[in-house]
Amino acid sequence: MASISDLEPPPRGVGGWLTRNRIELCWWAFVVLNSWGILMFREWATVPFHFIWIGLSLMYGWRVWSVRGTAAALGMIVILTGSTLLLDVIDGHQAVDELSEIPLMSAVFIAMVYYVRRSVAAQRETERVSEHNLALLEQSRRLVQDASHVLRTPLTIALGHAELLQRTMVDPTATDDVQVVVDELHRLKKTTDRLLGLARSEQPDFLYPVETSVAQLVTSTANRWIGTHPGVTLGPVDDTIASVDPDRLGEALDELIGNAVVHTPAGTAIEVSARRDGGFEVLAVSDRGPGMPADVIPKAFDRFVHGPGTSQQGVGLGLAMVKAIAEGHGGTVTISSPPGAGCTVEIWLPVVAHPETPEPALLGTSEQLEAADQ
Repeated sequence: MASISDLEPPPRGVGGWLTRNRIELCWWAFVVLNSWGILMFREWATVPFHFIWIGLSLMYGWRVWSVRGTAAALGMIVILTGSTLLLDVIDGHQAVDELSEIPLMSAVFIAMVYYVRRSVAAQRETERVSEHNLALLEQSRRLVQDASHVLRTPLTIALGHAELLQRTMVDPTATDDVQVVVDELHRLKKTTDRLLGLARSEQPDFLYPVETSVAQLVTSTANRWIGTHPGVTLGPVDDTIASVDPDRLGEALDELIGNAVVHTPAGTAIEVSARRDGGFEVLAVSDRGPGMPADVIPKAFDRFVHGPGTSQQGVGLGLAMVKAIAEGHGGTVTISSPPGAGCTVEIWLPVVAHPETPEPALLGTSEQLEAADQ
């Protein structure tokens, strides 16, 4: 926190000028003292001479004067050291070739000025780019927030009216038409949610990690699917406590289970499990379906990608969202699909071992907790 003196305006007048330039005044006093030393200690004149030039370099590296100020300081130092050294030469205390030190030291100082100014310019450009990036990040955050209201609210209203209209329709043809509208609105809402989720994944506050029971998280997620899809089963699950965002990881597991349900024949065995592998907690969804073609796996997590022969009802954003959630936790996602042996998608999350098992975090709704207890 700034002190009261930090908030006061700088003093004005002669006192203010002396305060602002006290370092330069001390340095000039040092220059005058060493100039006097050149004249007084004739045999050792080169020592204070070099002190003056070293002091000039140090001062410029600290203050980085303007071009005009730098030229003025250099000119005054050249005149001062040159005149004192010239007097020594005239009096016979120094050889004439000592005067060559003046242009030599000037050239060294000018080279230093050139590189310092380049460094300062590069630093200012870096600061400008950083400020610009921060402004873009804030603008992106506001855009995501605005889009959440602008897109979601009208879609929710339209979907509600369409479903209400569907329940009141008696004409079978009209009912089918309204059903198409409802399905497309559901699809558009899901797409909008995923796009906004992907945009939000680039924000610093995308995740809210808490100490979470992995067993409870995986179990509650699997139980939501087991009741409606008998092929889904809960495999081995360890009881690791990890600092994760349970809501986001629940979304990722839902997406993986949903993909396995959609892209495998009805009744195909789908197993949800969790295991500890070194310093990672691995959440896995495995199925015994036809698997994923080898040429599709490298680009499976790209946005708007569909595998050959898959349903086009989706928009190819689900696995991209899973990848964003995994990477947000500092982890990654892998796909293993041996020919004819189904497909396994694993979320690898780096975790730190906990000596004690704290109370598990609340995973969300009461329905989720009741499902986990069952």
